Amino acid sequence: MSSYIRILHASPDSPPMDVYANNDRIATGLSYRNFTEYRPVQTGNYNIQIYPAGSREQPVLETNLTIPPDSIQTLAITGKQSATALRAISDQPATPLNPNGVLLKFVHLSPDTPAVDVTLPDQRTLFSNVSYQQSTDYTPLPPGTYTLQTQLADTSNVILNVPNQSLSAGRAYSAYMIGLSSGNPSLQLLTPLDGVSYLNTDDDPPGNPSNSGQVVLDSAEADVNGDGTPDRILLRGDKPDPDSPFSENITLCVEDGKTANTICTTPPSNSGYGAYLFLGDFTGDQVPDILLRMDSGGSGGYLFAYVYSVTDNRLVKMFDYDQFNASSQFQVTFQDNYQVRVAQINGNRTFTLDISNYKEEFSDLYDTSGRLITPTEGSVLGLGGLNPVDVDQDGILELIALQRIIGRYNAETIGYVRTTLKWSGTNFIPQQVEVVSDVDG
Repeated sequence: MSSYIRILHASPDSPPMDVYANNDRIATGLSYRNFTEYRPVQTGNYNIQIYPAGSREQPVLETNLTIPPDSIQTLAITGKQSATALRAISDQPATPLNPNGVLLKFVHLSPDTPAVDVTLPDQRTLFSNVSYQQSTDYTPLPPGTYTLQTQLADTSNVILNVPNQSLSAGRAYSAYMIGLSSGNPSLQLLTPLDGVSYLNTDDDPPGNPSNSGQVVLDSAEADVNGDGTPDRILLRGDKPDPDSPFSENITLCVEDGKTANTICTTPPSNSGYGAYLFLGDFTGDQVPDILLRMDSGGSGGYLFAYVYSVTDNRLVKMFDYDQFNASSQFQVTFQDNYQVRVAQINGNRTFTLDISNYKEEFSDLYDTSGRLITPTEGSVLGLGGLNPVDVDQDGILELIALQRIIGRYNAETIGYVRTTLKWSGTNFIPQQVEVVSDVDG
C-alpha cells in the first residue's frame, strides 16, 4: 500500500502558499481554505518548506516530517501568519468503512476559538470538548444530509451552524472548522471526502487502474498539455447495469499524443449518473481544461463536478464541487409580506426574494394581511448545475454555478443562487452572486 498526503491551507490571514518537500514543489499557489489532491509519497523523512506563492526568499515555515508507511494524511497549514504551523492529520479510520454507513471526524483549526462541541439540531452530541489543533476519532453515522452545529464546549452557545452537509454511504469525511471567531475570515466548516474512501491501496500505480471490465463513458481529443499534439481524454467506469446511466469507480485518464504515456486520477466522488466531459479554456493559457460532471441521482438534484488541468504531467484539480458547497452556504428566512431573506453564511451579502406570486402555495404560512404566522426557514442546497459560459466575451470561460433555494421541503423550490466563478490564477473565485426566481432570471 502506498502512502498519500494532501495539503490544506487553513491559516486565515496568510497569502497563497507554495509548498516544497525535500526541495520538490508539491503545492503551487495554494490559497486559504483549499486542499490539494492526494499525492502518493514514499515512506521516510521530509524537509518541508512553505513560502508565499512565487517566492523562495524566506520560508514562512520550515519543518521536518516523517511519513509513516501505509498512511493517508492531510497536512494542514494552521495558525495565524505570525505563528504558522504544520499539522499532520490521519485520514484513516480505526475501523473499516461500512458500505451502508458513514464515518465522520472533526478537526478544530480556528486559532482564536476555544474548545467546542459538535452537535446536531436534535441536541445529539457528535464530538465533545475539541480544542484547537485537535482531531477527533471517526464516529459512525447513517448516510444523509445533516446540519452540523459547533458550540462553545459545555454551553448552548452555537457559534457556527452549517446546513446541507450531504454524507454518502460507504465514505469517510472530515469536518474542518477554520477561520476566526472574531474578525475575518469568519468561521466556516470544510467537509471534504477523505482519501480512504476512494484511493487505490493495492500495488497498481496510484490513479492508473488496470481498467479491467471498465467501459469508456465519454472521450475527447484535444491538446490538453500544451505540447502541440492532440491528446486523448478518456472517462472510464464500471456499469453494474449496462442499461442504466449509473456508473461507479469512475476514472479520468489522459493519453499523451506525443509520448503515449497515460496519466489518470480518481475524482473524490466517483459514482454517479450520466458522467460526461467538456473541454474548454478556463485560465486564458489557450490550452483546454477538463470539466467532468455527473448527477448524484438523488431527489435533491445535486451535481458532482470537477475541473482538471494537465500540469507537469499530472492531472491537477482546479475546481471541486465539495469545496464550492462548503464556501457557498446561506441562511434562508421567511419574512412578512411574502419576502424571503437569503443571507450568506461565509460572507456579508444578503438578498431578498419576493414570493408574492405564490401566495396560494404559502397560504398556511401567512395571514390575509401578509404577516408571517410561524417563524419558518428554508435552505440553499448544494451545487445543482455548473455551466461553462464566456461571460466577458474574451475567449476565456467562466463557470455559472446554480444552487436551488427551497422552502420547507425539497419539492418547494422558491428560487436559485446563481454564482459566476472566474479563474484567478490559483482558484475559481466568485465574480458575481445573484438570487433569482428562475434560472433564466
